[in-house]
Amino acid sequence: MSTSRPPRALFAVYSHYASDPRPRRMAEALVGAGWEVTVLSLGRAEEPARQEVEGVRVLALPVSRRYRGSSVAAYLWAYVRFVIWATWQALREWNRFDFVHVHTPPDFLAVASLPGRWRGAGTLLDIHDLTPELFQERFGARRRWVVAWALRLERWSTRRVDRVMTVNEQVRRRLVARGVEPERISVTMNVPEERIFWRETPPEPPEHPVLAYHGTLVPHFGPGVLLEAAALLAPDYPDLTVRILGDGDMKAELAERAARPDLAGRVWISPERVPVHRIPEELGAVTAGVVANRSEGFPTLVLPTKLLEYLALGIPAVVTGTETIQHYFRPDELVTVEHPDPRLLADALRPMLDDPAAARAQVIRARRFFERHSWRQERRAYLALAESLAARRRGKLG
Repeated sequence: MSTSRPPRALFAVYSHYASDPRPRRMAEALVGAGWEVTVLSLGRAEEPARQEVEGVRVLALPVSRRYRGSSVAAYLWAYVRFVIWATWQALREWNRFDFVHVHTPPDFLAVASLPGRWRGAGTLLDIHDLTPELFQERFGARRRWVVAWALRLERWSTRRVDRVMTVNEQVRRRLVARGVEPERISVTMNVPEERIFWRETPPEPPEHPVLAYHGTLVPHFGPGVLLEAAALLAPDYPDLTVRILGDGDMKAELAERAARPDLAGRVWISPERVPVHRIPEELGAVTAGVVANRSEGFPTLVLPTKLLEYLALGIPAVVTGTETIQHYFRPDELVTVEHPDPRLLADALRPMLDDPAAARAQVIRARRFFERHSWRQERRAYLALAESLAARRRGKLG
């Protein structure tokens, strides 16, 4: 690039930045390549509104808790409040940035990229989850108008940016089918950051069996299924315990279920969402990770980050065999269940609990995934895209 100052990027993220692996991984990749990065995100009441996180300047809108309930009005208000705040912050510094990276949902957070685009910055809309499918999952047939409007907003938002990015091939295909030009879409996968998660050799299993789940505590990702499977296994494995790391709608429900006699004293649930860099330590020694995503609707489009993190850490895992899993993994690489039924899950876990050596061999096969897809590869492609989008404005400044 032709100017002497470092290139500058602005991220807009409707999440707690320090705990959100994807934007954090990308922002730190830019910082490592010599960029200056500012992130607009949600913050926590106990945190400063302005801080630096691993070289990234973070400006936060404090909220008591990110809304994940069932009220459409509450969702919209939470989204609109953040979009207004982020757009105002972008307007205040609209001539500062060369590249604006907007992370969804909501899709209409693309509004925050417009001030930068007006001044020539390259803009990117990063669709983590397809909002129409996500809303269909949450609100169902009783809120069809919400899904219809989500489709309209997705279409509007993808047309307001220079490029669109998403997380896997299944999501890319859906966007193309809905009218986004294929040449405007790229895929950057949610693969783990090797500095945080990679273990060269799978560790020895713990002395007593431990099952684990980490991530958002919502029904379609299956933490409740894990507890029911653990209750089925408990009579045969008296030392079995469960570790759950995360936050979300189901937290109180999971705690109540864990307190019942068949699981009492066996389940540990983290008091709050765990920052990404602490996940390996907080997981501890684990016999098997569980990814019991629902086998229909929105979850079938997800390549679960938690699964990839288990594999990177050398932890055997059981996962629902969705279309996305089948696309990215070969049949002999994973232990899968057809759908997230507690009995099916318990049956899949028994051989792993009984024969840790076989489970270790399985995870070694599954880790061949990282020969095909790694953050080192994804990082290079992302940096090249960011530099190409910033180049137009940088060239004018030079």
